[in-house]
Amino acid sequence: MTRIRFALGSLLFLAFLVSAAQAQNQRTFVSGAAGASDGNPCSRLSPCRTFGVAIGVTNSGGEVIALDSAGYAAFAVNKAVSVIAPPGVYAGITVFGGDGIDINAGASDTVILRGLTVNSQGGTNGIVFNTGKTLQIEGCAVNGFSSDGIKNAGSGSLFVKNTIARNNTGTGIDLAPASGSSLAALDNLTLEENGIGLFLAGGATATVRNTNASGNTNTGMEAAATSGFAELNIENCLIANNVTAGVLSGGNSTVRVAGSTVTDNGTGFFQFNTGVLQTRGNNTLQGNGIATQGTIGTFPSS
Repeated sequence: MTRIRFALGSLLFLAFLVSAAQAQNQRTFVSGAAGASDGNPCSRLSPCRTFGVAIGVTNSGGEVIALDSAGYAAFAVNKAVSVIAPPGVYAGITVFGGDGIDINAGASDTVILRGLTVNSQGGTNGIVFNTGKTLQIEGCAVNGFSSDGIKNAGSGSLFVKNTIARNNTGTGIDLAPASGSSLAALDNLTLEENGIGLFLAGGATATVRNTNASGNTNTGMEAAATSGFAELNIENCLIANNVTAGVLSGGNSTVRVAGSTVTDNGTGFFQFNTGVLQTRGNNTLQGNGIATQGTIGTFPSS
């Protein structure tokens, strides 16, 4: 009987240790303060130094939290996880080459990035969504990359809100699935001084609202599918001071614009090739070098 009790006690103790370890790894921490080290357990009192190491010891569905303002290294995500810089904490991801944050998660995984600043010092892309079910980007800033600020290269769904993509040579946000199709919902963004503010290739469908796409050296918002089909819905946006065009539709694409101000662009609405560009008739289209080019259609509110 004593042996049985001892065995049961050992099993219960082992279960407690496993449970405690799992609870500890549900939430991990990084810090730039003295004492932070990737040799630490990434706990609140013994934080790791980099997001990549902390992600590795975080349970699927868990959280990695920056404790204090500091510069952090580029990292990759291979599981469902939230990477968070809380309000008041500046987490700068400095990228000296390649991509800042690569998302290579599983088919059923949701990844959340919140409050991060991704800054290029020679990097190619800021945030690249390669695989995963969903990527949610909230309150982030992506700046200065030689290609794209945010790129959805896979077939997962992308949700971006309260985010800035600026000074990227290619595109602020690039929606170009390598195969299949992808969906995006974009709200309250700033897309300034990129090559193109927002670009959709074949297979991409996106709705964007409450967004400022201005000062881009090519177009503010563009859908141009050379294969497949692209659909872009624009509502309540400011699209101004873009060199080539404010809104462009080309190839096998449909673009609809409602309740938006399109002003001081090279061309306001630019339709070419087989692209479809439609307005609901409640836009402000003033002060552009050319108001419209190509065939501009209309669409009803319902």
